[in-house]
Amino acid sequence: MNQHVETPRWFIVKTRPSADLRAGEEILALGQAVYLPQFRKEYRHHRQNRWVTRYYPLLNGYLFVLGSVHWHRVLNCSAVEKVLRSQAGAGVGEPIMIDDATVQAIRQAQDAGEFDELRIHGHNVAVGETIKVTDGAMIGLKGAVHGVGEKDITFMLNILGREVKTKAPVDILGRIS
Repeated sequence: MNQHVETPRWFIVKTRPSADLRAGEEILALGQAVYLPQFRKEYRHHRQNRWVTRYYPLLNGYLFVLGSVHWHRVLNCSAVEKVLRSQAGAGVGEPIMIDDATVQAIRQAQDAGEFDELRIHGHNVAVGETIKVTDGAMIGLKGAVHGVGEKDITFMLNILGREVKTKAPVDILGRIS
């Protein structure tokens, strides 16, 4: 007996400008499963002079809706602009679908904090901890802490297949949670 088990597929939905969260809430209210990838960003508030952490959409203007027999109802939501479709021929193509493994990989990376832009709070890092560069020419590079100074941190970067000891100021480095 050969039973074909179909894996879950996700539709890519384009939202109206700045309406990602509202679209997600409307789709959830319809009973559809929805995933809005987000990242955390920490910044100094310009008036209150304190650090604030906010969530931002990772794919600005897009979210994923789990495919079901009622997926087409998402087009009735006021915050939804359209479902992305292929450009097959001159007519309307089929909706673009993403497999569940891809969506779960994005979700795992989000949960691991790979997209977050968080600062290092007052040298509370330990030797061996992984940090990333959040500003400047080396933005996005990650490395293990080798030493902590008064105003800078020494860490090891893997560049061109070899480990390079690098020193950078604390204010351009971020924590990987």
